[in-house]
Amino acid sequence: MITEKEGYEAMLYMLKAYLEETGSNDLTDILSGGEYWIEANRPADSAFWEYWLEAIDKVKKEGPPPLKELH
Repeated sequence: MITEKEGYEAMLYMLKAYLEETGSNDLTDILSGGEYWIEANRPADSAFWEYWLEAIDKVKKEGPPPLKELH
């Protein structure tokens, strides 16, 4: 199990990985890849699920992404 905060941090890792792998920062690409196919019980884009699992693992092993200081 991960906490809500770790889930949020995993999302940040996943979105960064998605951007690095695809070069896409288009929100519609991101959302369509993460949509679930009911019949298959998995995200439409199988790589999206892998990004998510890797992000959760990264949060567990490395902690949160680098924090930015507000000025």
